[in-house]
Amino acid sequence: MTILEMKTIRFGILLLTVLTAVTGCKKDETPQNVPVDVDVSVSFAGEEYAKNLDVEGVTVNVYSASGQMVFQGTTDATGTIKVEQLSPATYTLQATKVYAASDFNAAMGKTEEADVTFTTEQKIVEVSIASEKSFDLQLMTGTTNALVIKQIYYTGSHAQQGASFRDQFIEIYNNSDHVVYADGLYIAEAYGANNANAQYAYQPNSGQYDWSKSYGMPANLNANVDYVYARTIIQLPGDGEQYPIQPGESIVVASTAVNHQSPYTGTDGVTISVQDPSLTVDLSKADFEAYYAPYIETGRPLASDVDNPTVPNVIVHRRSGNATDLIMDQTGRISWLIFNDEGMGAVSSWKGYDLPYTDGRERTDGTYIQIPVANIIDAVELQSSSTSTVYPKRLTAQQDAGWIAANGGARSSDAVIRKTKDVVNGRRVLMDTNNSTEDFLSIKANPRGFAD
Repeated sequence: MTILEMKTIRFGILLLTVLTAVTGCKKDETPQNVPVDVDVSVSFAGEEYAKNLDVEGVTVNVYSASGQMVFQGTTDATGTIKVEQLSPATYTLQATKVYAASDFNAAMGKTEEADVTFTTEQKIVEVSIASEKSFDLQLMTGTTNALVIKQIYYTGSHAQQGASFRDQFIEIYNNSDHVVYADGLYIAEAYGANNANAQYAYQPNSGQYDWSKSYGMPANLNANVDYVYARTIIQLPGDGEQYPIQPGESIVVASTAVNHQSPYTGTDGVTISVQDPSLTVDLSKADFEAYYAPYIETGRPLASDVDNPTVPNVIVHRRSGNATDLIMDQTGRISWLIFNDEGMGAVSSWKGYDLPYTDGRERTDGTYIQIPVANIIDAVELQSSSTSTVYPKRLTAQQDAGWIAANGGARSSDAVIRKTKDVVNGRRVLMDTNNSTEDFLSIKANPRGFAD
């Protein structure tokens, strides 16, 4: 064998070895960015519900990390659904089923008067070729209440041409077929984190404050699930049956109960007016107003916060910081809820906690009042965008599985309002699936009005 032949053989062996190694590596590599099919199974929490209710027809939603819905479908007779071709990423799973009162009562032997909604806690999952391919969701009950938040006008109007924050209001609606009394009803903000800050502790999945780490928080409480936290709490007056809300009617709680389209005189004697009356609203016939002046011990009350003697004042239990009026965050960074004090006593005796500092510092101001989820009547998650969760959600899916935002944003004169589900004998029944993304839309603020 010549030297040339020996070199040729050696080169061939070397080339074969390299090709084999490369081929072997390619065979061993697993693509990490290929779409994945996953199965979602839904069941009812509670033996009684699991035994009597049907898992078919449960709506399953899949949201991206930014909050955009990427899939919606319904479960089959076994309570499962296949979600096909999900790109590897982090997703939120959520399921909902609404039973008409008649169907629920027939299945369960109950006597509910309103629709019954079952929802899940939002479940955040990682989807990849190497992750789990099946996920389980449990439905929890949340009976639809007679009173619902119908409209929230938090954006306000133009600062110069309109009324800025002075014309904000919340409207509460009787969605039932019987009289309900507004007496003693509480209205509160649901406070939470808007961005990350190293000095605070956060829940790993939701990115919301980890309230279980607040100073003095009892270890036996499920602080992040069983409670929400508020620093603005107001209460409607009344002796129990003083302020009836008829079926299909509502009450308006105004920051300042005046006609903001017309000039009025502030407490300092200076006239307050707007350049464009079409941008704002008339709240002179509101049912209640948030007159803060009697509660301000230091500092000067807002001159614009006048007291309309024909409109009852709310009771102010907690103010947001040093707020001198009921001023809602105009960008949607605060969510709102209504609740009662049933079984808890007056809210003035409820425990408050401070933000959960990572260094465990001792803060006993009790700024944020702990409100039991069991006492919440209705809640609406607000965001700055109706297509994505800009801020970590403050409410779990049991209170509000979705979110809503006014289209125009801050100072746009836009409000969020519930859609009409049906009209029964002339009475409007509003949407209430515990998912504001489905239940609400955005309109120009219109107290006592309805969505088209």
